[in-house]
Amino acid sequence: MGGKIMGYHSYILLGIIILLVSFLSVSNRQKLIKIVMLKRVVNIFTIIAIVFIAFAVVLFPDLGSTKTTGEYSYTHSVLELTDTSRLEDYKSDGSFRELSVLVYYPDSDGIENNTCPLVVFSHGGISTKTSNLSLYKELASHGYVVVSIDHTYHSLSTEVGGKKIYIDSGYMKELNTEDSHSDIENSYALFKKWMKLRTEDINFVLDTFIQNSEEDGNSFYPLINAKNIGVAGHSLGGSAVLGVARQRDDIKAVIAMESPYMCDITGVDGNDFIWNTDPYSSAVMNIYSDSGYPLIETDNKYVQNKNMYQNENVENYYIKGSNHYTLTDLVRTSPILCAILGGGYKKSGYDTLEFINQKSLVFFDKYLK
Repeated sequence: MGGKIMGYHSYILLGIIILLVSFLSVSNRQKLIKIVMLKRVVNIFTIIAIVFIAFAVVLFPDLGSTKTTGEYSYTHSVLELTDTSRLEDYKSDGSFRELSVLVYYPDSDGIENNTCPLVVFSHGGISTKTSNLSLYKELASHGYVVVSIDHTYHSLSTEVGGKKIYIDSGYMKELNTEDSHSDIENSYALFKKWMKLRTEDINFVLDTFIQNSEEDGNSFYPLINAKNIGVAGHSLGGSAVLGVARQRDDIKAVIAMESPYMCDITGVDGNDFIWNTDPYSSAVMNIYSDSGYPLIETDNKYVQNKNMYQNENVENYYIKGSNHYTLTDLVRTSPILCAILGGGYKKSGYDTLEFINQKSLVFFDKYLK
């Protein structure tokens, strides 16, 4: 289901480039445009269009998905959910918190109701609900219902009620200026703020899907086995799902991809954070790249990660040659942008995604099936 080839839109853009180049060549050779000034303007705009489209194809080739290994076909839906118990923190008009979620689930006739484990995913600090599509599809092909959340105003962009909503500029500034080594008190306050919003989003989605799983219908809800629940996330999203695993007793397994344990911070003592070191009731798996692995020894936000790396009851994986963004499908949709943002990488992006899929599947199968 998907190979290492460009997405269809890239082929369309390449086709447009060929047409533009052909037009430019024929126009100049056969002197279709007689007015010199008009001819120059047309040539300039055609060349600009060719360069712009070529740049888009190179920067965003949208390579094909990794191949799924499960026996089930799958499909997906996008839902909009409104949490009437919370007001939107990023608006002052008294409106409720609204979320868009992406759901991948098996659509084979052989799937019985109440047999599919539920996995809820939280994206990174500057990302969207599509950040780890390869993982969602892989899990769905093995009989999982996977729900990925767009954290409104934390997501690069989302759509709710027919309106596009972009990432909040104030939140972006917080992310870019936060530094726990120069102002640890500010970092602690921001961590609590970010984690409160995200854990409340995740808990709301979990509660909604658990409740709906009890109702009969033709949708995917009846497929869910609400007794087998896992959560996963990348970066800030991983920090949030680790926090939710602390808050709930129905979470059996949690996967964090390069995520500091922000919700385990209980205070500040000088230049150090104070940590909740109680064991997790759920199974925990951490995945690191070249970007985050060194921070385990050097960054005060990663002290708990070091504790967990030395804990034999926690699974930890370090993917050498990868970077922070190759742990997501950005390495597939834009390898160049992934290299720019993450500082380069040596390991094939497809190999990294397939490693994550394989380890995540084995981990969730162990604790959720």
